[in-house]
Amino acid sequence: MILNQIQICANIVPLAITGGAVLLILGLIQLYLGLKAQKSPKVTGEKAMIGETGIIRSASGFMDRSIVEVRGELWWCLPATRSTLLEEGNTVKIVGIEEDSMILEVDTE
Repeated sequence: MILNQIQICANIVPLAITGGAVLLILGLIQLYLGLKAQKSPKVTGEKAMIGETGIIRSASGFMDRSIVEVRGELWWCLPATRSTLLEEGNTVKIVGIEEDSMILEVDTE
């Protein structure tokens, strides 16, 4: 009887050690990937939109602002220079964002 209990314990110990080692390795991999993600550049928010391209959907709107479609979203926009004419269907590049009103500034390509 005691001999059977010793054999059962002898079989369980290597299994527990192997399982613990596997969990430790998976935890370290998850920690590495988490730290790597913290260092990567932002992919969301208005700062990530700078440099993106969009299409003018409406050339004239409220307070001489146009509507541009960027990543499937519609945004109010202003040209980077007042002398630039924005026409419906033109492709534009985002060069900046006004902090107070979330209006995109665009520069025609």
